[in-house]
Amino acid sequence: MKSSTKKILIEALERLVEGTPNDRDLRIKAQSGKLKINNSTVEKEAGLSVGALRNHADIKELIKSKSLKIRAENSGSASSEIELLLQENKMLKSEKTELNRLKKKHHETAKRNEAELAKQAAIHIKMVQELMDMIPEINREKAMDKIVSIQPNNVINGKFGE
Repeated sequence: MKSSTKKILIEALERLVEGTPNDRDLRIKAQSGKLKINNSTVEKEAGLSVGALRNHADIKELIKSKSLKIRAENSGSASSEIELLLQENKMLKSEKTELNRLKKKHHETAKRNEAELAKQAAIHIKMVQELMDMIPEINREKAMDKIVSIQPNNVINGKFGE
C-alpha cells in the first residue's frame, strides 16, 4: 500500500465532496447534481484503475462515511445519518413486501394458467382421438404421416396434469 496512492485517493475524495472534480464526466454529473460518491467515482477521479481501492480498506470506509454524510445532508426528511439509514431500511422493507405480494400473485396466476392449459390439452387430445376414430383404420397411419410430414413440430407430449 503506497502512501502516494493513498494521498491521491484522499485528494480525489475531497474534490468529489467539494463538488469540484477534475474528471470531465464527473464534473458534468456534479454540475447537474447527479454526482454520487462511491469507490468507482473516487478511483475515476484519482485517475486510477478499477479496483485500486482493494488494498485500502481505510479509504473505503472514509468514502462510505463521507457519502452517507452527504446523502443525509441533502435529504429533506432525515436529520442524521442514522435517520437516513432507518428511512432507507423502511423503504426497502416496504418494497420487499410489495415484491413478495406480486410474486405470490404471479405464482398463483401461473398455477391457474397451467391447470387451464392441462384442461385444454386434454380436450384437444380427446378431440384428436375422436377424429382419428372417424377415419377408417386402414387410412389412419397414412393420414398421420401426411400431417406429420407437413408440420413436424405439431406433436404434443401428452403428460398433462400429472
